[in-house]
Amino acid sequence: MLIPDLQRPYVWTPNNVSLLIDSLIRGWPFGTLLLWKVASDEFKGIPSRCFWKVVDRTNGAAETAVSQMNPPAEYHMVLDGQQRVQSLLLAVGGDSWGFKLEDRDWTEELRGQRPRGRAPKYKHWSTATLCFDLDAFLREYNDNGQSFLAVDFRKVLVWAVTDPQNGISKFPKPDNYEQPLVTAYSTENKGRYIRLGRLWKEAQPNPGLKESQFKTLIRPVLEQHGVENQKIDLLLQPMGELMTTLRDVKMSDINYLELQPFDPVTWTRTSYNDAIVSIFTRLNTAGRTLTREEITLAWLKVGWDTNSTLGATAGQCFEKLRSDLIVQGLELPMDELVGACSLIWSVFSSGKPLTNSDLLDGEVIRPMALALSKRWPQICTSLLTCVSIIRQRGFEYGAGKHFFSLYALALPCAWLYIAEQWKADHKLGVIESDAFDKEITASLNRYMDRWILCSQWAGRWSGSSDTTVAAYVKNLHEKNNEVGALADSSSVLGALDKHLRTLVDDLSADAANYAATAFPTVGRDRVSTYRNLLWIWHRLDEARWKMSQVQLRIGKSEPAWEVDHTVAFALWKEKIALGLPEGIQDHDDALALVNRLGNCVLLEKNFNISKSKNPVGAFLGKIYEFQNGSLKISDWSSALSVPVEMLDPTDATVDAIKLAIDNRDKEMRDELADFARGKSARVDIEALGSVASAAS
Repeated sequence: MLIPDLQRPYVWTPNNVSLLIDSLIRGWPFGTLLLWKVASDEFKGIPSRCFWKVVDRTNGAAETAVSQMNPPAEYHMVLDGQQRVQSLLLAVGGDSWGFKLEDRDWTEELRGQRPRGRAPKYKHWSTATLCFDLDAFLREYNDNGQSFLAVDFRKVLVWAVTDPQNGISKFPKPDNYEQPLVTAYSTENKGRYIRLGRLWKEAQPNPGLKESQFKTLIRPVLEQHGVENQKIDLLLQPMGELMTTLRDVKMSDINYLELQPFDPVTWTRTSYNDAIVSIFTRLNTAGRTLTREEITLAWLKVGWDTNSTLGATAGQCFEKLRSDLIVQGLELPMDELVGACSLIWSVFSSGKPLTNSDLLDGEVIRPMALALSKRWPQICTSLLTCVSIIRQRGFEYGAGKHFFSLYALALPCAWLYIAEQWKADHKLGVIESDAFDKEITASLNRYMDRWILCSQWAGRWSGSSDTTVAAYVKNLHEKNNEVGALADSSSVLGALDKHLRTLVDDLSADAANYAATAFPTVGRDRVSTYRNLLWIWHRLDEARWKMSQVQLRIGKSEPAWEVDHTVAFALWKEKIALGLPEGIQDHDDALALVNRLGNCVLLEKNFNISKSKNPVGAFLGKIYEFQNGSLKISDWSSALSVPVEMLDPTDATVDAIKLAIDNRDKEMRDELADFARGKSARVDIEALGSVASAAS
């Protein structure tokens, strides 16, 4: 039995292991396993690992793995049940098997509390084996009327240090240092603890052995562990019952489901691999679904060339890159980072994104690890530089943020990779290299706003985007080949800038149509859907942006950027109660008019206009800058295209207010459509087009 590296790591704790053994002794179900039979000739094509003898969680590699003598003709990959199988091995697999943890972690695990005070100078650790506390067992047995079934084995199973030479760290300890684990070999514990693995070994799987015979078999074992004769006599009865129970556990059948091996009559290799990967990704792992990217990372760890990355493994390289991205302001989950890197790989390799069927095809995916490791510096620079530019331009990634698609992030990174790889291959001088970086950065700054926003407005990432992404990857792959054949930097810069401009211009028509027609009416609770439209609209005019930054704060609470109405919802509701606007027959249709884009703003404020019956002008009159005369309300309303009917609608008719909202809505949408077409640009960021990113 092996663990495919496509599986998550072993995560159970010592307490989890104790509970498993307690359950088995009580006769509770072990559960069903899911296994995958793999022939030995297919084995090398699947990244896998052995089970551990010692699970080391002290920031070091696990000390020893289960060795495999005389490799079998076929293997069983454990797809579901790794945690249980590994736990059973740690508990009963051998006398020195178990956990190696830092003492602070042992304290938290066994006592349920984190040690107080500062972390110690030395990270003391201990290696423990699961032991049987004979004194606790005898006490539990007698206190419960000599009923074996009433024994609480959670009080009997103890993690203890059994190796006097290497079981405890040798770092200096203060005199008052409190060791979290018992030492089974100490003088005061002589004859008290016995390794559970030793008892398991003696529980011979022979159905003919009776309890009385187990009493005879266990006596010499107890004597070898220094148990006094008087205590042995008291222990023989309950120990006989225990050994009989362990024998029955050992002889229990475990149910398992087995995936069929590949059969060319039933399957094609592609369809079989796709089915296996689908099973992987649908298995519940720690309360979540295993992703394709986690499977990809498993391959990367196997085939990574550490010589190309200064000895760093794939895991270390990806963790370092992820940490560097967090410093840049982007906290990207590991599976998304792997997805971005695999997309970059597809651009310079085959021109085709990875599919499910690729993930178990060693001929397709094994070279990916080697290729990524050899180009790792350029890949890191591409991601860090691109993310730096995106964050400098104020964009945030994630649900409810400016953009949510990984592809919107990964594709410009792949475009930038083409430039970085060309530069690495052509050994530019310092001055030429600096100029090259600045021009590339200028191109990204020119088109990034429209790419991030318009790719969403154009619906490129909605629904199934696989076909769209495949087309983008193929296009970039062709550009990579074209650029690779160019000899001078000016030609490269021109080709790449033209390519990026073409990509963005291709979005224009669909994005402009979205800006002009999206969300014609929404409910009051959904005006936040305008956030991105308003976010860029406020930045398309210098006077508007200047007034948008005024902190509209009344009182001491901190302001926040929020979408709000200009004509208050409550005020409008009162007005239409007296009569609907001309041409509108339905009360709900009339009520929805104030929820249009034309009545909304995105402002930094600490009050809610919508919930009030007061006009927005009444709030502005309380703001410090307007009170002291340093700013005029008329200038504010003019900059934000808020006419008098909306600034103070108290005396305006419903028809006049409706007309003002309609006109403002059209004006705003026309500006946003012009932005999508590249006819207007942001005014809030200056000179970024000529400044090279710190990451590059």
